[in-house]
Amino acid sequence: MIYKAFAVVTLIAAPIIVLTVQSFVPQASHPPIAASAPPMAAPVVATVLPAPPVPVSTAPADATSFGQPMPDAGKPFLSPGAGLPEVAAPHPPVPADVPPALNAVAK
Repeated sequence: MIYKAFAVVTLIAAPIIVLTVQSFVPQASHPPIAASAPPMAAPVVATVLPAPPVPVSTAPADATSFGQPMPDAGKPFLSPGAGLPEVAAPHPPVPADVPPALNAVAK
């Protein structure tokens, strides 16, 4: 409901604001065009030759698979044996001065 009221106020106030601002802003005065002005010379039209057609390149060999899923889609990028260690790294040692409640969380 508040959006409709805002829209109505905007539609009514915007033209009033524009007309008010236009009345305060100085208008640019254009000098009148004299009838005795010398005639303009006709522009020179250059003849444009059409460019030779661009040869159509053949599609690459793998274009038939365009839009198909990649062969390795869904496989993880790193897996054990392919850059990832077989065993997880050991946890860092817990200092002896840590309370038992926090010690259990740290393990």
